Amino acid sequence: MAKAIVTPQEVAAQYQSNQQTYSTPEQVRASHILLKTDGKDDATVKKAAEAVLAEAKAGKDFAALAKKYSEDDTNKDKGGDLDFFGRNIMAKEFEDAAFSMKPGEISGLVKTQFGYHIIKMVEKKPPTTRTLDQVRPQIEQQLKQTKAQNEAAQIATQIGTEIKTPDDLERVAKARGLTVGDSGLFSREEPLAGLGFAPSVASEAFSMQQGKVSGQLRTNNGFAFIALTEIKPPYVPKLEEVKDKVREDVVKQKAVELAKTKAAAMAEAASKGNFAAAAKTAGADVKSTDFIGRGTALPDVGVNGAVDDAVFALKTGQNTGAIATDNAVIVAYVKDRQDIKPEAFANERDALRDELIQQRRQEFFASYMGKAKEKMKIEYNQETIRTLLGT
Repeated sequence: MAKAIVTPQEVAAQYQSNQQTYSTPEQVRASHILLKTDGKDDATVKKAAEAVLAEAKAGKDFAALAKKYSEDDTNKDKGGDLDFFGRNIMAKEFEDAAFSMKPGEISGLVKTQFGYHIIKMVEKKPPTTRTLDQVRPQIEQQLKQTKAQNEAAQIATQIGTEIKTPDDLERVAKARGLTVGDSGLFSREEPLAGLGFAPSVASEAFSMQQGKVSGQLRTNNGFAFIALTEIKPPYVPKLEEVKDKVREDVVKQKAVELAKTKAAAMAEAASKGNFAAAAKTAGADVKSTDFIGRGTALPDVGVNGAVDDAVFALKTGQNTGAIATDNAVIVAYVKDRQDIKPEAFANERDALRDELIQQRRQEFFASYMGKAKEKMKIEYNQETIRTLLGT
């Protein structure tokens, strides 16, 4: 398959049409002390907050005051530090106050739905936009990946009409310079050789008849067509048959547990300080991405729903706990985020809906056929068979 070529004109057009993606809006870093009003007498809480405010205005250490008085359990142990945040993250009253202050300034009492806040402005970052030269490699890689995916989808659609039997796999693959691999025997939960964990492929395989070929299947690595060549009934193997596999699984399990422990400790340290420093202390590699959406393949991870769910639930400056994936145990940190804009969603809604419907149909059909096969009872009419065969 030809390598995807991206022209300078395509890169420039992508940059111009998505410039906001490469821009970081104004951000502020602030600390706060929160006294909650929920279930309490408002006047009493306000009076207590005024007393704390008086201490802060008198020059007492703000971080120490936050640790002593703040009722924000998430940030009080960090001296009330909220790290950098942009607009539309905090409550409007809080945001309006924070963005109107100067570094080093302490606010008056700020009332929100949570209670009374005392805010200390720490630092401001002006809005920035990376230049085309700065993001050129990233855009080129994205465009190449998109072109490759589109080309793969077109080819998969074309060859899908040519593959009717298992014998067609070799013929079609050879004609297009592709290869046919052998997965070997695998269970529903095992990775497949050349594909890794591919639930849709495994589900299809366990619902197929031997000697049949599948339709087009989507995987994390692209598109696949499979033929079922062997079925081995379930049985309990002797230890001698699987001892190497058992040893490998035990070693892998212990390695994963150790990695989880180290990653959890790193995640805890990162939540209280600097993510990069915590990673360095833990001896972990830090790999960065630019803005991504759900379903994006991540470095050394690929596409992972659990990582997506955890990351997209975070605010800027927060990190996940330890997450075990097929290839590693990771801790993810959200350096910045951009929420989807209604107009952008409206433009892509139909395409996203169609893609999701197609995916759900495929999953439902594979699941339905698997269950149907388990319950299916086949009876043979021997008299009819003899008549057809003329015996």
